[in-house]
Amino acid sequence: MLNKLLLCSGLALLSACAATAPPKPGATAFVPPPGCVSNTATRIPTSPSECAGFGSTYTQQDIERTGQPTPGGALRLLDPSLTVHGQ
Repeated sequence: MLNKLLLCSGLALLSACAATAPPKPGATAFVPPPGCVSNTATRIPTSPSECAGFGSTYTQQDIERTGQPTPGGALRLLDPSLTVHGQ
């Protein structure tokens, strides 16, 4: 019984190893799809090949480059599809 168990587990391990393809030389790195956001405010860890969410992100430099005195004004310029209420 023990021999059959060891034989079956060994065969399962070998078949699992054979099912994975070796990395191709010169393979390109992961290119995220458009709108892929790698970090979110939830700080849930994700691997580099995963998207934490989809949407748009703007850095502090992006906002400062608009020259607008308020974040609302800067966001209106960065993404005209946004609706900003208030200042």
